[in-house]
Formats: sequence, C-alpha cells, structure tokens
Amino acid sequence: MMTQPIQMFENLTSETSPAGGNDIAKTALTFEERRILELRARYARAELVANGLADALIWLGRQYSRFVGAIKADFKLRAAESQLFRMSDRELADIGLCRGDIHFAIRETAAGVMPEIDHVTHTAMPANQNLRRVA
Repeated sequence: MMTQPIQMFENLTSETSPAGGNDIAKTALTFEERRILELRARYARAELVANGLADALIWLGRQYSRFVGAIKADFKLRAAESQLFRMSDRELADIGLCRGDIHFAIRETAAGVMPEIDHVTHTAMPANQNLRRVA
C-alpha cells in the first residue's frame, strides 16, 4: 500500500485563503506595509462609492429640474388656452382662430409649428389644415 507524502499546513487550502495559501503572507511585506496597502484599498473603494453617489445625485437633480420645467410649461400652456377661451368669437376670428382650433394652436405653437402667413394678403392659414386633398 502506497502512502501519500505528508503535506505541511502552509500548503493546504482553506475557505478563507486562495489555493496555494495566502499570497500576501508569502511576500516579505511588513505589518506597516500591509496596513498602508489596506488603507489605500479602502480609500480607493470609498472614492468609487462617493463618485457613484455624486453621479446619482446629479442625475436626480437633472430629472427633478426637467420635471419642474415640464410642469411650469404646462401651466403656461393652460394659462394661454384659458385666455383664448375667455375671448369672444369675434376676437378669435380677428386673430384667425375658432374655438375648436384653440387647443391645437396653443399646443402646436409650443412645439414649434406656426400657422403659415401669406405675405401678400397678410392672412393666416390655419395651422391644422389638411394638406392632402381627398380626390
């Protein structure tokens, strides 16, 4: 019967050390050098976490400002609509609108679509006209 050679405790692996033993223990690092190495690792990890948190806070701030800006823009659009709805039909006709066009005119003007103005006759074509004619 063949026996296996006796292995030293240092060569055995455990759950806490990598295979082959602890590499840091095999190096000739002093206690102070190990402490400095661990401190640098902790500082690097803390810096990584702090940068991640700062980026997350900046992102949240931007989302909040976009949200507030959208609410303010919506309030302005609603105020413009209510101002047009308070006008009489004659006043709306003077600016080339009817009551059915108010929602469209306000929302599309805010999006950048303006009614076309004929520069010869100085009349405004409605912004919601159907450009395709049915044959």
